[in-house]
Amino acid sequence: MRLLPFILGAGIGAPLRYLIDKFFRAKYVFPVGILIVNVIGSFFLGYTQTNYFVMGFCGAFTTWSAFMLDVDHGLPFRRRTAINIILTFGLSIAAVAAGFALAA
Repeated sequence: MRLLPFILGAGIGAPLRYLIDKFFRAKYVFPVGILIVNVIGSFFLGYTQTNYFVMGFCGAFTTWSAFMLDVDHGLPFRRRTAINIILTFGLSIAAVAAGFALAA
C-alpha cells in the first residue's frame, strides 16, 4: 500500500513545480523557480526520509532534467550558469543536511 501515497505525492508535486517555475520564469532570466523547488524538495526529503507521500512529492516536485536544460541553455552565459550550478548543489546539499538535523 506504499504506492498510493507515493502516487498522490507525485500528483501534487509535479503541477506545483510547474506553477512555481512558470511564475518565476515570467519575472527573471535566472531559473529561480527550479532552484527554489530543488532546495525545498531537498529539505523535505531530508526531514522526512521515509515518508512515501513526501518521497513521491519530492520526486515529482524537484527536477534534475529541468536543471540540466537550464544549464545547457545557459552555457553561452558562463557566469550565470556557474552561479546556477553552485547555488543548486550548495543550497540543496545544505537543505538536505538541515532537514536531517531538524528531524533528529
